[in-house]
Formats: sequence, structure tokens, C-alpha cells
Amino acid sequence: MYSTLISSQDLNNIIDDENLIIFDCRFNLIDKKLGYSNYLKSHIRKANYINLESNLSSAVTTHSGRHPLQKLSSFSNMLNYYGINNNSQIVVYDDENSSMCARFWWMLKLVGIEKCAVLDGGYKSWVASKFPTDKSIPKNHKNENIVYNFNEDYLINTEELKNKLKDNSVYLVDARDKERFLGKIEPIDKKAGHVPGAINMPFKENLEKDGRFKKKENLLKLFKNINKDNSKDIINMCGSGVTACHNFLAMEYCGLKRSRIYVGSWSEWSSYKDCDIEKE
Repeated sequence: MYSTLISSQDLNNIIDDENLIIFDCRFNLIDKKLGYSNYLKSHIRKANYINLESNLSSAVTTHSGRHPLQKLSSFSNMLNYYGINNNSQIVVYDDENSSMCARFWWMLKLVGIEKCAVLDGGYKSWVASKFPTDKSIPKNHKNENIVYNFNEDYLINTEELKNKLKDNSVYLVDARDKERFLGKIEPIDKKAGHVPGAINMPFKENLEKDGRFKKKENLLKLFKNINKDNSKDIINMCGSGVTACHNFLAMEYCGLKRSRIYVGSWSEWSSYKDCDIEKE
């Protein structure tokens, strides 16, 4: 079973397994049609396309953040449409440093699906390994009728986060780039800065130059400051609950548990007038 990462070689070894279900999650936050366009040009054989905003997010509201969690009913219907069941081995990938597919991976964990893994190095790694690509779109899915529920232990809302920050019972980890965290720039959200008390751990630091994840021992070194006290939960956030999942994945991969996601992240926190903001 693959439950965190899978290499291109290992994926190729199981590519004909009838229980294997692959999802292409390529998505660009600026050019939102680019991911699907690239999928149509070429993708890993058997891969279905998943869109960050239409499949993994629900409608934006005033205080929801930019990528609120997809409704359970819609997400469940999608999983059943693709025939996911207890025998399925799911593999997800993208071409954005695994930042988009990590959101889907985490959402699968959120509903109790453990046999799901991110393709280490993404589509670039697959192509670089010279494994075959395809243009055809999979059809004839074996529909299921499984009832799913969100595991609330993986989630935290704004009010709960405020309270936990007050009593110093959590580590709040922000996956955004350092310049955004410090409030020097803010290319997307209306306000710049970070949540007081947050620790900046940019998700790209989880990766080697070729886009693959660092070895477990090196990831543990990155997370050493939040690995001192097992009594504290780890809350992951970012701009809108996407790259936070990348840190969640990296932590899971190197053995750090007790991690949750603040889905609304900075785009939700900064939408409230009574939420404090720090810069620098």
C-alpha cells in the first residue's frame, strides 16, 4: 500500500493493476484553464482530471477563504463516480511541486481513504523517466455507493484557532513564501502579513531541486522546532488551504502526526476585522 509518496518507477510497476486509479491535478492559479489544457495534450495513462476549484473547493463566501472545502455530498458523489472503494490504490499528481495534488491527497485522508499517494516529483518526473503518456480520457467508471464523512480531527476553524493560540496549545505553521509571510508583498489577498505566533515553513523547502521530496531525515530537521513537544497539535495554514496540505503531507511522510489544516487560512483570517495581523 502506498499512503504518502510513490515514485515514478513504482507507479509504472503497478500501472496495469485494475485497482489503480490515477488523478491528474494540474492547475494554475493564474491561468485556470492551463491544467486541463495540458491534460488533454498528454497525461499518464488511466489518469482522470481533477480541478482544484470545481472539484476540491466550494463556492467562495465573505469569510470562507479563497478555496473553501468542497461540500461533503459533492465530494462523495465524485469519489463514487470514479469507483473508489476499499480495494483502490489512488495516485495523484500535478506539475506545481505537488502543491495542487496534495490538497486532493489530504481530502482523501479527510474522508478515511488511506491508500492514496502523491507521485513524487510529479508529471515532470514521469516524463523524465520516459514512461509512456497518453491522450485518451478514461471512461466506463465502476460507480460505487459509499457513504463518506469528514474527520473533524483533521480540521480547525477560526474561532477554535484563536482560542488555541491564546492558550499556546498548538504550533501554527504557515506554508507561504517568506516575503508573503512577512507582509512585504501580497499578490493575491487583500491584506498582507501573518497570524501572530505563526511559524513560517515555506512548502517549497520540503523539496529537492528536481521537485521530489527530501529524505525523511532531512524533513525532520526542517520540522525540528515543532517536533519538541508531543503535547501540542500542529495546525497547517497557507493562503487558502492548498499548500498547507503539502506541509501536512511532508509531516506525515516523515512520521509527524497530530497535524490539522486551517482550510480558510490567511484569506479567511484576514477577512475578519477582529483578527490580529503581524508583519515582519
